[in-house]
Amino acid sequence: MALKPLAMICRPVGMVVGFVYPAYASYKALESSTPEASAQWLTYWVVFSIFTVFEFFADAAISWVPLYYLLKLTFVVWLMAPRTKGATILYVRFIMPLIKKHEESIDSALERGLKKGESTFLDVKLRSLAFLRDKGIISASAFAGATSGGGSDTGPQAESNKAESKATV
Repeated sequence: MALKPLAMICRPVGMVVGFVYPAYASYKALESSTPEASAQWLTYWVVFSIFTVFEFFADAAISWVPLYYLLKLTFVVWLMAPRTKGATILYVRFIMPLIKKHEESIDSALERGLKKGESTFLDVKLRSLAFLRDKGIISASAFAGATSGGGSDTGPQAESNKAESKATV
């Protein structure tokens, strides 16, 4: 699908307005001694992130709306402008109450996901190293050194992985 002329202008400008300027302003806020500046930009990033995720899933339904990219650019400027404090308004009215209501379940889901991701990563690492060892790309001693002493290799899955690696050496 060909981009409309207005979209060809608004999309790159939106990238600068939505990402580049806020990233630099965030840097400046972190380097300043005023916590309010950091809070403003943290709030912007929370709201902008949620908007970006929503936009990703709703893109097929909303990108055809006339003047969508201009409306998006206007919305992003409203979010970040110190005068309008749009991000703060949305955060305080909608996002913070919703997150507070579900904070405990979000935390436990993130913890479970983190543990599962770590376990999956360690499993893939072990299988990859075993593959490289079996193909003669790395030596058995390099394999043994890479699979031992990781510090985070604890728990039943790690013990199972260690037992597997010892059995195949």
